[in-house]
Formats: sequence, structure tokens, C-alpha cells
Amino acid sequence: MSNSHPVFVSTGALATAAVITFSLLLCAALTPEFLTGWATLVLVAMVPAQIVISLVWQGNYPMELAALPQPWRGLAFVALNVAIGSVVASIAWATVGGAMSPPVPFVNMYLIFSVPVMLFLVIVLQGWPFNALSGHPGLVGLFLLLADYALTTLLYRVLFNFGFMAGAPFYTVDLDPQGIFMAWQPLVASIAAVVPMLALVLFDFWPVSLIARRCPRLAGQPASGLLAALFVGIVALVLWLFCVEHAGMDLVVFMVRVCVSLSFGFFIILVMFEGMPAVSLAQPWRGVVLCLLGIALAMVMLFIYQLVAVAGLALPSGAPAYRLELWLGSAMLAVTFPAMVVAAAYFRFWPFKSGGGAS
Repeated sequence: MSNSHPVFVSTGALATAAVITFSLLLCAALTPEFLTGWATLVLVAMVPAQIVISLVWQGNYPMELAALPQPWRGLAFVALNVAIGSVVASIAWATVGGAMSPPVPFVNMYLIFSVPVMLFLVIVLQGWPFNALSGHPGLVGLFLLLADYALTTLLYRVLFNFGFMAGAPFYTVDLDPQGIFMAWQPLVASIAAVVPMLALVLFDFWPVSLIARRCPRLAGQPASGLLAALFVGIVALVLWLFCVEHAGMDLVVFMVRVCVSLSFGFFIILVMFEGMPAVSLAQPWRGVVLCLLGIALAMVMLFIYQLVAVAGLALPSGAPAYRLELWLGSAMLAVTFPAMVVAAAYFRFWPFKSGGGAS
């Protein structure tokens, strides 16, 4: 879709306000424990499939669903998403989570970690090598989902260590992968990497595209993906060093107030305003403007969500429970982000905008 006139801008703003209002009302109605437990487990399990449907298939596959009129089109894609996500959530809860109720941090961290991994496969590697192996969108999507959870499982077992939770009632050594790093570190690093991944999209992959034009051998995958990965790693490392090492910010606080909030602001521009094509500046100035808008949105959204959490639910901040931070992270990225994808990619802004069939 390429609408860039003021009517669409107002439609995007209205849809954004509606989605955020709905999400906040839902989050406030749930107990914080349920939101950060079961709700996060189930909803985050839906997100990698959402990435495939919205970014890889661009809402045009399966064609039978894409051709349906609204609201049946949106409902059909929601049903497909729920079916895939339910299978993922069930398997992850039974294996990684040990079928424990309520769900334990092991499984929720695993599922959250799968989202940056999928974004890396889709944004940085642009679906390579699976789109090179097959031109069938269904197979490419299936390969990406399988690769996402295979890579997530491998990295989870190698990197994540939950020994610092050994005194908690839910802790069991059989579920602890006992990896290299304290579990918060690889999780926060992966979410920090989402910020430059989304920034790359806002910059239309500048400066990677600039380097590729000057050196054509770096234009294709996997070379361009390695360049993009280098950019992502450097920016994420700078964020970490400045906020955590230099400013002394708590790791979980950094994850939510910086990484999650910035990602949320960028998601609003990319999903609800479809990258704001009306901003027709040349790169890198277009990217700079969009990133600044995203940062402003991140600050406003953090203020609004925190206001609901503190004034309405009286959630305390900081260690050891991080109740406010976990609520903010779940409310923004486990509830509101999937709702934005549903509104923009599945329903295509219906009923705020007429039409919404395949494009």
C-alpha cells in the first residue's frame, strides 16, 4: 500500500489511537501476573507467524484469504495466526516451560527471544537462503518459522543461564539450559538489536545500500546481510555501553525504557503509518526525521503506559521483581504490537478505511 495523502495520515492516527486505547483497557483489566505470564506466553508465540504473514507474505498469501472482503479477510488471517501461534505456545509451554502453571520465566524468555531472531532472519537476511531455495511463499514462510525456532532453541541452550533464579519456587535445574550468560544478558542484547534493525528499515537500509552500490559484490545475500548485521551489532553495542556501562542503568530497566520503548515508537511509524511515505526526503535525512519521530513517539508512549501502570495499578519499579518494567514490556510488545499488526496488515485499517482486499 502506498497511500501518503493527509486522509491516510489521519486514518493511521485514528487507528493507532484506537489500537492503543483497546490495548491499554485490556492490559488494565487483566491482573499484572496474568498479563506478564499466560497472556505474554500466548501472544508472543503469535508474533513470529505475524512477521511471516505481514512482512514475508505481505498479507497476500494464502491468496484465498487475501481475496476475502473485510472483515472476513482480517478474521481469516487472525484465525490462521492463532492456529500457528497456539501450536507454538503449546509445544514451548510443554517443553521449555515444563508444563508448569503459571508459566515460568524460562518459556516466556524463550518465546520473547524468538522474536528478535525472526526479525533478524527477515529484516537483516531478508529471508535468505529460504527465498533462494523456493519461490513458493508458503514454503518460504514455513522454512522461516522452522529456522526461527531451531535457531532460537540452539542459542537459548548455549547462551541462557537461569542460575541466578535458583532460590525461586519455580526453579528447577532440569529446565535451566545452564548456558554461558546470565539469562537477562542475551535477552536484553537481542531486544537492543531490534532498535537498529528497525532503524535500518526507516533508513531504507542506508548505509548498507550505499556500500553495496559502490561495491556490487556486496549487493546480494549473504554479503549484504553480514554488512547489515555488522551495523546492527555496532549500534546495539553503543546503546548498551552508553546506557548500561556508562550511565549505570539497570539491565532490565534499559531493556524496557530504552529498547522496548524505541522499538515501539519505530513500530508505530512502520506498521500504523506504513513508513510514512509522504516524508520524501533523500536518505539519510529521511531516516533521521523518521527516527526522531519514532523517539518522540517512544517517549510519549512510555509516559502514557507508565501512567496507567503506576496510577491505575500501583506497580513498583526495579529489582528484584521488576513488576512495572515487565508490565510495560508486555503491554507494549506482547499486546499492542500484535494488535497493530492485526489492524494494519490483516484488517488493513478497516473500518477506518474502506476496502482492504488484496493489493
